[in-house]
Amino acid sequence: MKPRLMIIMNSFLVLNLGVFLFGCSDDDEEKETQEQEIQQLVRELGDSDGMIRTYATVALSRMGEPAVPALTEALSHQDVGIRWNAVVALNMMGEPAKLAVPALIKALKDEHKEIRATAAGALAKTGTAEAQAALVEFVPILIKSLSDKNVGVRVSAARSLGEIGATAKQAVPDLIKVLEDKDVGVRRNAVAALGRIGLEAAEAVPALIKILNNDIEAVSSLVLGALEKIGTPEAKQVLKESLAKKQ
Repeated sequence: MKPRLMIIMNSFLVLNLGVFLFGCSDDDEEKETQEQEIQQLVRELGDSDGMIRTYATVALSRMGEPAVPALTEALSHQDVGIRWNAVVALNMMGEPAKLAVPALIKALKDEHKEIRATAAGALAKTGTAEAQAALVEFVPILIKSLSDKNVGVRVSAARSLGEIGATAKQAVPDLIKVLEDKDVGVRRNAVAALGRIGLEAAEAVPALIKILNNDIEAVSSLVLGALEKIGTPEAKQVLKESLAKKQ
């Protein structure tokens, strides 16, 4: 194992062991040690080794609120790799990232589409009114990204629309179109997004049933879950019939 990767892993283990043994302490020395660890991990977000970047991203996401200030600052870093992994960490963090909402809203204008889409997903998970207001305005941009020539951008857009949920209901017609995308990853994320949008995605039920009937396993395996979340009478009937077939 590479020395720098061992350092990251050992630091991560020590950090979690410290939390387990001592809990949340106001001790200045402990706070200083944690801050130094956070700053080191943020620097590793831009490391040339993918494994180191991944460990640093996951470690920061698990730290929660203490890591938010440093991640917020990282969102404006000139290194796109650091910005990308910082927004991924905040997205993984969920509700504790609410202190980063202003910075995440600013990230909706980042030059890289994947960063913009992931920032939208992170905002949705914070659940704040400010985040929701920003997302209502950003959804049309994600809709446009569903037809981007880059597969990664389309996947990120579909995933983020799902994370936004019912607020993204205006995207339903476009997500239905994406169900026929040539890339299975895009199609899978579109199905999941429609499920997360829920009842507001009722018009997608016929298209989802069509996928189920075509038995494209890589995608149809997600359809039943989406139909259950949408919950229309037609969707419930399909679920009932599908369950009967398995008995």
